[in-house]
Amino acid sequence: MLSSRSLIAAPLWVAVALVAALFFLMACEEEPTDPQERFERLGQRVYNSYCATCHGANGQGVPGAFPTLRETEWVVGDKGRLIRLVLHGVGGEMEVLGETYNNVMIAHGFLTDEQIAAVLTHIRQNWGNDAETVRPAQVQRVRQASTQEGIWEASDLWEATGIPGEDPPAEADVAEEADAEEADAEEAESEVQE
Repeated sequence: MLSSRSLIAAPLWVAVALVAALFFLMACEEEPTDPQERFERLGQRVYNSYCATCHGANGQGVPGAFPTLRETEWVVGDKGRLIRLVLHGVGGEMEVLGETYNNVMIAHGFLTDEQIAAVLTHIRQNWGNDAETVRPAQVQRVRQASTQEGIWEASDLWEATGIPGEDPPAEADVAEEADAEEADAEEAESEVQE
């Protein structure tokens, strides 16, 4: 025999179950089908999970404690150095945009090559940064070639550049690029003077 209490409780449980199901469906964000969009979303998720606590939600860092990720050579410069930094961590005095930091960033070598490539691309292409994408194959080559044990000393890491199997820009190309930039600057200056 059904009591009046069970008649009221049954619809209440159905309502609770429906609300829970609705919240579950809302929480299950649809994964994008576009590979580039998926890669970008992965980078953002990895950043939020492992980096934002120290470097801030918008890469601004914490003055005196954790460096900014905005428009710094450590981030937008050599990809190989940045990959090594994430794989092995870094400690010791590090200068970032004129400010000296002396803290430790732990190694994140437990992340997959794709996760590291995605998060590094995320920080290299956000917050005013406009640098090339880091590819998982590049992370893999640096990881495989690495003989580093423990975290890097910042001064040693600064010198550890390049990605194994990729040619560095030829000195002639670098000099030619510098000459072209100088010529552009002189042309712009002469236009201003006219």
